[in-house]
Amino acid sequence: MDPNVPTPQTPYVPPTPPPVKKGGLGAGLILALGCFGFLALGFAGIVVLAAISGNEGGGAVEDKSVLRMRLSGGTPEYVRTSGLDELFGGEPVTVRQHVFNLEKAAADKRIKGVMLELGPLEGTGWAKVEELRDALIEFKKSGKFVVAFSEYLAEKEYALALGADVIVMPKDSWFEFNGLATDISHYPGLLEKLGIEVQYFRYGKYKSVSGEQTGRTAFTEPVKEMIRQNMDVTFGHFVDAVASSRKLEPEKVKALIEEGRTKSDWAFEQKLIDQLGYQDEVEALLRSKLGVTDETEKIHYVSANRYRNVDATEAGLPDGKNTIALVYSVGLIVAGKGSDDPFGGDSTQGSEPLIKALRKAADDTEVKAIIMRVDSPGGAGLGCDYVRREVERARAKKPVIVSMSDVAASGGYWVAMDATAIVAQPTTATGSIGIYTVVPNLGGLYDKLGLNNETFKVGEHADMLIAARRFTETEAKQWDTDLFASYNRFVSLAAAGRKMDPEKMQDLAQGRTWMGSQAKENGLVDALGGFPAAIKLAREAAKIPADETVALKLFDKKKSLLEALLQRDGEDEEAPELAVTLLSKTVEASGLRPLFKKIPGLSGLAREVVQGKQTLFPMAEYQVDYR
Repeated sequence: MDPNVPTPQTPYVPPTPPPVKKGGLGAGLILALGCFGFLALGFAGIVVLAAISGNEGGGAVEDKSVLRMRLSGGTPEYVRTSGLDELFGGEPVTVRQHVFNLEKAAADKRIKGVMLELGPLEGTGWAKVEELRDALIEFKKSGKFVVAFSEYLAEKEYALALGADVIVMPKDSWFEFNGLATDISHYPGLLEKLGIEVQYFRYGKYKSVSGEQTGRTAFTEPVKEMIRQNMDVTFGHFVDAVASSRKLEPEKVKALIEEGRTKSDWAFEQKLIDQLGYQDEVEALLRSKLGVTDETEKIHYVSANRYRNVDATEAGLPDGKNTIALVYSVGLIVAGKGSDDPFGGDSTQGSEPLIKALRKAADDTEVKAIIMRVDSPGGAGLGCDYVRREVERARAKKPVIVSMSDVAASGGYWVAMDATAIVAQPTTATGSIGIYTVVPNLGGLYDKLGLNNETFKVGEHADMLIAARRFTETEAKQWDTDLFASYNRFVSLAAAGRKMDPEKMQDLAQGRTWMGSQAKENGLVDALGGFPAAIKLAREAAKIPADETVALKLFDKKKSLLEALLQRDGEDEEAPELAVTLLSKTVEASGLRPLFKKIPGLSGLAREVVQGKQTLFPMAEYQVDYR
């Protein structure tokens, strides 16, 4: 028997440790210093590597170059924190950078055309697709070509590819052309099985998809009507785009959609795409357009990531004589500093940094106007109102133009409604002038878990929001009354901001999310378009002469990965948000990230709740991503 294996008769005796070597500082300290030095050098190396990979210099763009746009997944509006991209490659190219790249490339004599390579655009909304397609169409006015290549085109991807002169797909690849659909899950049934009761309050009758997902087991008829009508509007814009680009009658496009086909060969037969081909055949097409006869001559590509660092004057654009400030409001809007998620979840837009940026731009004597770009599913009432107030104050000094992206609804509309003018894309989800709250009762869950929860209070209603019991009838009535007052304030502020009769605004409100084209008809926005339309309105409002150039100047503070992890902004020294980081990593490991992505703002809400900064989000809405 092994004497080192414990038995009931023989207690375990650990082996004698090796003797400790003595002498001065000792090997342990030397080893510690060595490891520290290694870590320090390693981190420095990572930082240097990130600087090289994440910030490619513009470098020399060769003659007869092709701008290569590779789009897949989500295309962000603004990257406030580089996150892990700092370590493992360049940060993603934003919508504005793509648009400006195309503006530069149109003037750049060295760039002869664009190669657009498309993958599934999950996470990129229809309004961003419209923005990018408009920019491609504008680029083609320079007489240069755009070739699109993809192994996968569904309706949204195809809507973007329509901006090209030539669309090429491999034979027998995926081309989904069967209409739009969406599926939306309701959670109260699941919560009920866990013993969680949901107390749902809302104003008005269309409020809202996100609220009824968490507050009801099925949608009410008004919300179903809203979803169907918005889907019809989006579908109509898609059909019109196909008909215009491919020179087909809208009824013919609809008839083709009703065939429900999914193959590129069929798309080629119906002249929805221009060529079936492989990569080498696409290269041959590019050589032909470039006038390159030597098949061995390499095509000079310049990536969108690299070209964004090419100076506008180097590309041939004149210096901007007048400055227009650019401020971003991206994500769920909350009071305070907000949070950045370096692991790929939703960030929250804090009111404080947004107010600082607006105030700085308003006070800058060189700034003639401000463009605030909004891509937000909503937020918390107080944070939204802080930003709205600052927009109102900034507007008293100079024009403030709001440019809406995929979604600027509910709280996203709240921050915009006091602007000088509002611009949206035809498929921007906006409006949703309404309010809701979901208050959970965890009493049943406590019982299922055998958790004896004892409450002590001073004051009859002191425990109404600790989620251990349901509201009393009196509390529910008072909560509903207060919510109605907040709703009426939203409506009255919207009416004042839009200079509209309050009764008319009341009809347009009711928590209804409108598509941008509908919002324009109803007076909730002033013009349709993207950055170019916003710049045009800013020029006019600031009385900048038509023959004078303008330049957009970003007013925002970008965080490094380290700052994001430590949540330090240079002014305060907050402790690392370990709970939030652990939450993000746990969600990633659990496989629940798709759920968080299915409801934009959900992971941002979770972060705020974990940090104890917010418990209710009565201003949230989001765009249903019709597939």
